[in-house]
Amino acid sequence: MADSGGQIVLPEGQSALELLYALLESAVAAFPDALRDAQFAPDLGSFRKSYPDVMPRFEAARAASDVRLDIAALLARGLAERMLWQDKGGTRPLANALTETVAPLPLETRAFGATSGWQPAVTYRGNRYDAMDLGQLAHVLVERRVATITAGQSLEWIGGQALDGGALHLRGRKVAVLGGGAEMAPTRFWLEAGADVLWLDTRPPPAEWFDNAALGGRLFWVDGNADLLTEPREVLATLIAFAEGRPLDLGLYAYAPGQARELRLTASMNALVGALPAELIGSVTMLVSPTTPAALDETDLEAMAAHSDARPIWEKSLASLGLLGLGGGAARLGSGAATRTVVAIQGASYQAAQYLGKIMTAETWAAGGLRVSANTAAITRTRSLDHPVFAAAFGGAAALGVETMTPRQSRRLNGLLAVSDWLVPERPFPGKVRIHGGIHTLPYPLGSALRVAAAIGFSRSPRLLRGLFGGRA
Repeated sequence: MADSGGQIVLPEGQSALELLYALLESAVAAFPDALRDAQFAPDLGSFRKSYPDVMPRFEAARAASDVRLDIAALLARGLAERMLWQDKGGTRPLANALTETVAPLPLETRAFGATSGWQPAVTYRGNRYDAMDLGQLAHVLVERRVATITAGQSLEWIGGQALDGGALHLRGRKVAVLGGGAEMAPTRFWLEAGADVLWLDTRPPPAEWFDNAALGGRLFWVDGNADLLTEPREVLATLIAFAEGRPLDLGLYAYAPGQARELRLTASMNALVGALPAELIGSVTMLVSPTTPAALDETDLEAMAAHSDARPIWEKSLASLGLLGLGGGAARLGSGAATRTVVAIQGASYQAAQYLGKIMTAETWAAGGLRVSANTAAITRTRSLDHPVFAAAFGGAAALGVETMTPRQSRRLNGLLAVSDWLVPERPFPGKVRIHGGIHTLPYPLGSALRVAAAIGFSRSPRLLRGLFGGRA
């Protein structure tokens, strides 16, 4: 691993929360008519306490505006401009640092022999859906109100248009996965489909892959691993060398919590996309969290109303007492609506990375002509959610009509949906394809529902209380 002594940093003295507030405030100042009804927080202290409510209102107002894309562009550009590179030579904009010429990182290569392609199968609620059953799975997910109609259509398209003998083949495509080892990254499946796959991560590919007879493409990885926060210039040079003049499918999956790493990693990946020559970008893929505010359309609101109508008596009773929160599951301003799904426990860096670095950036890229896959994944039981409250909430979520998924399920489903976005004739619009697990049709604010779900989970599994009280429960 190269050691430049540098790293990606936020502006000196500015936290992720302060950066998020400053950028949203700048949008309110630039577009006062469009965002007036959002009732944006008057100062940083108010925003710190209320951003789980402020951000959905902001997104609802943006969604209702005829300058929706202009607001997204301002926020995406503002985030990019605030990302800095700091090394022994001082501090400068990250975008400037990426213009500096460095050598690519040395790569290892392993060619695999299988030619059968990826034969996708997804197990859902105890039933196995093979490749030819993807249309049936799509119907079930939409009917259960855990996926959008557009997500169902994408799965149906893959099953009906992209398979050859029940298998998906990507031979000839070059796929670069930033965060190749992330729990949500479908890296192995794309390799199984026969693609040339570049693994970029701080750890090497799993050793067991090298004896996997199902893999059919070629795997490339950095000798000594790669760090997006300390080696972005080297990673850029490596991407260009790997491309060999051909367009790449770029998967932006790197994630790590703490010290604003969520935000800095997302900004690093975005800056790399911005620095690559346009002819080397075939598509850009990212996954959006279901807990960041998502714009809703009429079909989403109808599904939310249907969810509300189907509630059992005990749930309606809790709601009538205000125990599931007030104001419903969507922020609505004029013709705009957005999910009230921000959870404060995840932190401001997480929301800044998701809302600014993903949703706003994806919409801006798509408006500029890039093919962007920015789909929402269900709440998934990954290591990043290793917290006793989340663990308890997983156990109680089903009682409120919310479904969680395993990393294996999410990797398969979202790997398929990403390939659909790569291959469909018309470029997709970010934010329409969402397998959200039901939290986007939940008729309550997620933060309130999370507390009830956690209470149900703790009652069913009291041992989880040990995590809250240092093992003394």
